[in-house]
Parts: sequence; C-alpha cells; structure tokens
Amino acid sequence: MRLPIEIRFLLSLSCLALTSLAHISVAVGPPPLPKATVESGELEGTYFGPENEVAFLGVPYAAPPVGELRWKPPQPLSRWSGIRQANQFGPAAPQLPAGWLPQVAWKEDCLYLNVWTPQFSPSAKLPVIVFFHGGGNEAGYSQLTPLGPPLSRLGVVVLSANYRLGPFGFFAHPALTAESEHHSSGNYGLLDQLQVLRWVRDNISRFGGDPNRVTVMGQSAGALDITLLMASPLAAGLFQGAILESGEAQSTLNQDIRSVIPYNRISGTGEDSGKKFADDLGISGGPDTLERLRSMPADKILAAWKQDREVGFGAIVDGWVVPEQPAKIFAEGKQLKIPVLVGSNADEATVFGLVAPKTVDDYKTYLQRDTGRFADQEFAVYPTESDGAIPEQFLKYHNDLFSCGAYSLARTTAHWGQNAYLYLFTFAEKGKRAKLGAYHGEELYFLSNSYPSDWEHNGDDERLGQAIRAYWVQFAKTGDPNFHGLPAWPAFEPRKDQYLELGPSVGLKKVSERVKVLEQIMAKVVAEATGSPGPTR
Repeated sequence: MRLPIEIRFLLSLSCLALTSLAHISVAVGPPPLPKATVESGELEGTYFGPENEVAFLGVPYAAPPVGELRWKPPQPLSRWSGIRQANQFGPAAPQLPAGWLPQVAWKEDCLYLNVWTPQFSPSAKLPVIVFFHGGGNEAGYSQLTPLGPPLSRLGVVVLSANYRLGPFGFFAHPALTAESEHHSSGNYGLLDQLQVLRWVRDNISRFGGDPNRVTVMGQSAGALDITLLMASPLAAGLFQGAILESGEAQSTLNQDIRSVIPYNRISGTGEDSGKKFADDLGISGGPDTLERLRSMPADKILAAWKQDREVGFGAIVDGWVVPEQPAKIFAEGKQLKIPVLVGSNADEATVFGLVAPKTVDDYKTYLQRDTGRFADQEFAVYPTESDGAIPEQFLKYHNDLFSCGAYSLARTTAHWGQNAYLYLFTFAEKGKRAKLGAYHGEELYFLSNSYPSDWEHNGDDERLGQAIRAYWVQFAKTGDPNFHGLPAWPAFEPRKDQYLELGPSVGLKKVSERVKVLEQIMAKVVAEATGSPGPTR
C-alpha cells in the first residue's frame, strides 16, 4: 500500500532528524575531565597530548608552610570540600632571580606536585618516576624540565614537585634546634621531599602507579638530595631505585649542624650560618627570636639574602634527617640498598662562571681547603707551573669532581651488592653554545625532548634522545636500563671500571685514570674525617 504524500514527507523528516542526531552523537566533544580522590579530597585534572593522556597539576601535598609552620616539618593537609581544580602548576618556592632560569610566580605556600599518567586506572600498576629539580637547593621549580609528557608516554607515571628552598628550606638555627623534638633544624626541603614520597605511597595507585615500584630521579641538587635521602632512615621503603644526574653527596663531606668540618671547602656550621643570617635580619636573640623570625615577610627574608650571598643554604648533617656524614653511612652499608643509574656530563663546569685563583700559591691554598694534608696529591693530578695555566687545570678539576662523585657512588653501590649503571654524557651541541661542550644540565633537553629555540638539530640529537629516554624508563620499570635494540649497558664492575658514553656515539669506555686517582684522594679525606675507609680499593 502506498502511503499518502503527507505521511511520506513527515517520515522523511523524522529519518533526517534521526540521522542528524546520530551524527551529533558521534561528533561529541572532549571527554569529561578526569577526577581522582586522594586522602585530602577530590581533584579534577586535565588532559595532554594527542591521546588524551591524563595530568593533575598543582596538587597540594602538605599544609602551607607559613606562619607558625615556617621552618617546621611539613604538616598534614586539611581536607577540602568540593572538587579542587588541578590543571595548572602551583607557585614556586620563594627564591631570588637566577640568570639561567626563567622567572615564575612564587609564594611561601609552595608545596605542590604534578602527576602525568598514560593509564588513568587503579589497575594499571605502572612504575613511577618522582623527579626532584636542580638549582642548588636555592632556585628552581617543578615544571623547570618538562619531563612528564615524553616519559609517561613510554609507560610510567611521572611526578614532579616543589619543595622549600634557600633560607625557607635549609635554615638551621639554635632556637629552631631547641624547639625541635628531634633536636634538629635545617633540612626542611628534604623533609618536603620525604613528604612527597609518602604522598606517592598513599595515593599514586589512584593515578595508575605502583607504590612498590618508585624510582626517584634528580639532577644536580636534586641528585645530591637523593643520596641524602638514601642515607636517611626516614626514607626506608619509600623508593626502590634512583637515577642521579650530575650530583651526589656521599663521595665528600657535608656541612654539619654544629661541628666544624675542615675539608671540602666547608665554611662553618649550619647553625653558625643561620645565626649570621638572623643577624642580617636584625634578630640577634632573645626569647621571642622564633616569633620574630616567623613574622618576617618572605620578601624581606629574600632581600636580606640578596645582600649577603656569602650565607649559603644547603642540606646538612643534622642528626635526624641525615643522622651522620653520608660518606660514613654509605661506607658502612647503612644506606638504602637499591640499584642506581648515575653519571655526569663531560664539561659540567663550563656554565658555572668559575673564577680561578690568580696565583699558584692561591691555587694550592684552594686545594688545601678541599683535601687538607692530601692537597699535594690533588695538585699532582691537576698541576700547574705558572699562573696563566691555572684556569685550564681549575676547570678540569671541577669537571672531574662530578665524574669522581658518580664513579664513587657506582663503586659503593656495587660493593654492597646492588647494580649500578654508570654513564658519561658527552654530546656537545652546535651553534653558539658549542664552546661549552657537554655542559651541566644539557642532558635534560634530551630527556624532555624539549630544546632551546636556537638549538641546531642534526639527527644525532634525536637518536640520542630516544636512547636516553628508553634507558631511563627501562631502568624505572625493571632496575636495569638495557633495552632491545640499544647498545648493551652492563652493571658497573670495579675491576673493569667501565661506563657507558652517551654522545654522538653510544658505547662502553674506561674511567679515566685521573678520575680514579681523584676518587682515591677523596676516599682518604673521608676516611680520615669519619674513620670509615669505604669499599676496598
């Protein structure tokens, strides 16, 4: 039966409407924003990349360290109500401008972290990389190196964090020590890092991470801090592997909170530095010392520091967070026994603006402040017969200090039965920075696949970047960086003394005799200062 034309017309309109609705249902907008519930409340994150991978940015991990909480261990967060937006980075820690670092907004309320995950599911159980930035523990921030997107796409959850810096993170003072139930002060930045790792333990499974497969990764001061965490009983069980780039704290001595150290160019004690800085602030003592210190505006604290850069702020041996010299702890096998991937860059110190001693006598005095009665042996490794030759040897010495530290940590790790994978990064970029060689921090461009706008690409950098990212992520996944299709990277063996060169070519090479002799001299200094001889040489 043929339907009347009016009915056929209405049916055609209905079909057209249904077809349009079908098209609308296919052409939907972006998926709903990801949500996660952590111990302190609910978060709403964001997406990144072409596959809509998930990120949560600016997540608070401790109470704001302000007012009465300034210069105290990080305290638990109060639970918030509603949904907290987590789609932009939190403020950096208070810091002075640094010429090498783009400035971003800072606040004393700075304890925030960021998470990138390729599988946003509690069942994913992916390995986790926690990154601590460099900057001498005086500058830097969590987004300084954009490692999250490129590394997470290789199958890991990546986390970065801000922590207290400079006079807010590493200020020791007798009044603070007296107030502390642990008779300690100064290592607030390290305590923040420990709190980050506790947050990971308690929350990372909700983002697809496995809290039992955590690798801590740091560059420069971030790497130095990781060795301090490895030496801290407070870090037990919080991470299972470590990647350390251009920094460590176990081959030399560290400033002590109260005892003077006559080596490694250490000046005074942690508390002495704190008292001097309090004097700079116009607070010389009295029963209200802490009240006055804590009521001082943050910008005035930074202004006083800017006027007296002779006062340094760094991690110290405080008797609690770092119970004794890390060199002694590692020498006696009391550190966290975990596999490490460790190395340095061939030309670390070319970007430091070093000012070499003017005369040979001044140069010898400089070395004597480093190694005491062993300074003549150090001079024999970096000799100079004329004032004009000092800058070359001085630069070589400072470059080698990084290689020496990485080599020492690899030796010590292997001695205590864990695998260590030692590298030397040797890639020298083209263009205006070519004269700097393989400078401090350059490897981070390869890890993040993010280069300066004037970088001159030539293909070698892309191949090396892919290799480095694969090695690093494979180490985080398995504790062994070896990856199919890449040159073999055997675990370090003291009798072979080999490292993997990461440069235009990738392959095994022997540790230089100069670095080995320097490491032996440093070992003598440590043994004399601590009574711990370290691994058999």
